[in-house]
Amino acid sequence: MLSAQQETAGEIAYRSIRGDIIGGRLAPRSRLRLEALKEHYSASVSTLRETLYRLSAEGLVRSKGQRGFEVAAVTQEEFQQLADLRELLEGHALREAFREGDLEWEGRVVGAYHKLETMERLMITGDTSRSAEWKHYDREFHHTLVSACGSAELLQAYGAIFDRYQRYQIVAVIFRGEAAAQEHRWLLDAALERDADRAIRVLHRHISACVVHTVETGQLASADLDPNPSPHGMPGQSEALTSVGESVWRRVRDDIIAGKLAPGRKLKLSSLRDDYGTSVATLREVLNRLTSEGFVVAEGQRGFEVAPVSGQNVRELADLRLLVEGRALKDSFKAGDVDWEARVVAAYHKLATVDTDKASSDHRVAELWQRYDWQFHQALISACGSEALMHLHNAVFDKYLRYQLIAMTHRGRIAADEHQALQECALRRDAEGALTILQQHLRGGTEHALATGTIAA
Repeated sequence: MLSAQQETAGEIAYRSIRGDIIGGRLAPRSRLRLEALKEHYSASVSTLRETLYRLSAEGLVRSKGQRGFEVAAVTQEEFQQLADLRELLEGHALREAFREGDLEWEGRVVGAYHKLETMERLMITGDTSRSAEWKHYDREFHHTLVSACGSAELLQAYGAIFDRYQRYQIVAVIFRGEAAAQEHRWLLDAALERDADRAIRVLHRHISACVVHTVETGQLASADLDPNPSPHGMPGQSEALTSVGESVWRRVRDDIIAGKLAPGRKLKLSSLRDDYGTSVATLREVLNRLTSEGFVVAEGQRGFEVAPVSGQNVRELADLRLLVEGRALKDSFKAGDVDWEARVVAAYHKLATVDTDKASSDHRVAELWQRYDWQFHQALISACGSEALMHLHNAVFDKYLRYQLIAMTHRGRIAADEHQALQECALRRDAEGALTILQQHLRGGTEHALATGTIAA
């Protein structure tokens, strides 16, 4: 992590604005006027514009094209999606952390609970003067509980979803008093007893009660909601005005995923400036953004380099993709209609027509196969009903895809048969069968990629 002296102006503005959105200091649907932000956050207009596009990609800001930017609206539907996704990720991480956690982890959990309990006692007695500390310690306690799960990728995904979920808690003024405090105590007890099943039941109760609370109190209904919301605050097609930085970010990101910018490569700003035809300042902001996504590593005064690859990381990504895509498949199979079936059949047809033998040796065929592979998996989950779930799946899929392209690996007929089986499961709504096949598909692809020797195990 960079020190305060080494951070760029854009990174400082990003953290400050993001914190103010999550903390409710920038209210939902507030207009984000660049001139006003320039004065408040001491950053240039161009830096702020790139920062707001970055926050738009996270779902915290909405780009309104020629009309500028605004803080993303809050809706009951999105809160439910984030609650479901938080429960999925945190529940899985709890189970892993309870299995792997040692005495040092227990000590951190007990310490984090002590701070949270202290703040909750004050809140229950009516002292709300330290409510910001209460939310901080609530976050710290839940993150400490899952900190021993052993997967950096899972923790990163969980942290991003938790932040968006907590924004709703702050905006809707959710504090359930004694009930929430008791649930936190139960979670602590379950952690010390390594009772993951009990902890997951308590977590479900804990999160579900927050959602019910917003419905009963009408807090979100009374908020300044967007009558035409765009998922995740992302710009719609008519609003897709892209800044220079956004365009460069996409190009550099695509080149990293495709392996054109190799793992470990030093990213010299002077060379990138010529290659991508943009300024050093824009590139610095782009690389900081890619650092937060895990595609680039910042080395302080020594600059940036493309993130390395490893056997541990690709296995983490495979596990996370299985978790996220598995849930999306289940929900999609349950809700899918004949139009969804048609999308699945059409996507499978394109994928099945690619010569799987040539994909192992011809780079152009391999790229085509990968594109249709992505479209097929997207079609399978497209009826899941959760934009938040699909957004996370896309991010994980891209990071997993990078390994497949770097290794230039293809399992030929094995992968093709698995895709056919996935289509057949979709058409007969066999979610359990599809999950078994998906697990084979991901584990097989991962081990095949590692067997090439291009990725250190």
